[in-house]
Amino acid sequence: MKLISNLMISAAFLLLGSCKEKMETFTIPDGHVGMFGYGSLMSKNLIEIGLLDKAYDGPFLPAQLKGYKRSWTFAWPADLPTINVDGSYSKDFILMDGDTIFPKYLHYLNIREDPGTVINGVLYIVPVADLPTYDAWELGYERFDVTHLIQGYTIVGGPVFAYKALPDYTLEPNNDYTQNTVERAYVRILEDAFKYWGKDFEMEYNKSTEPFDPAILHETHKLVLTDPAMEKLEELKAGFKY
Repeated sequence: MKLISNLMISAAFLLLGSCKEKMETFTIPDGHVGMFGYGSLMSKNLIEIGLLDKAYDGPFLPAQLKGYKRSWTFAWPADLPTINVDGSYSKDFILMDGDTIFPKYLHYLNIREDPGTVINGVLYIVPVADLPTYDAWELGYERFDVTHLIQGYTIVGGPVFAYKALPDYTLEPNNDYTQNTVERAYVRILEDAFKYWGKDFEMEYNKSTEPFDPAILHETHKLVLTDPAMEKLEELKAGFKY
């Protein structure tokens, strides 16, 4: 029995050593931070064309985040203007049987603490100078440090950030599209990411994401605002420290 125990212990150490050998090093250069994207930030096209308007040629790797669950629980109130990639502001609406409907909330992906859960996503680097652009894109979320929660990599050189919804912007969607709407345009961004990463990545995403009721998925249209109420948006922007 003692021999068997020793063999088992030796095998365990060999396995541990093998796991350590497989750990890749993710190095964050000076003047940069790491970013873990689990929603729209999984799309390289969105980052390059829709967000930064410049090519990204740094590391762009599939990764996992432990201790969080992904769901459609970020809720953007429709009475707040939405910032568009061209810098304009608008209010979103849907058309149903010829009627114009302004849903109460637009829902996007979010992560919430859930011990024992692992989600997949994308790990890459961001110049510190670009963080204000990211923070503006992620209004209603808070940026927080997830360095110690990234699986599969040894992180060197700086922190890794992700975004999660602020409490006031967290809401479970129901199946009433007049109250809760998921934009088809946002889903298409995810589909673009799946095309880039492949079917296995998409399957892992589906397994680690709470679904929404298909009744709330709609094509949205934008009413451009010439004089948007900016007070609440400015208050949100002031919450980011970079």
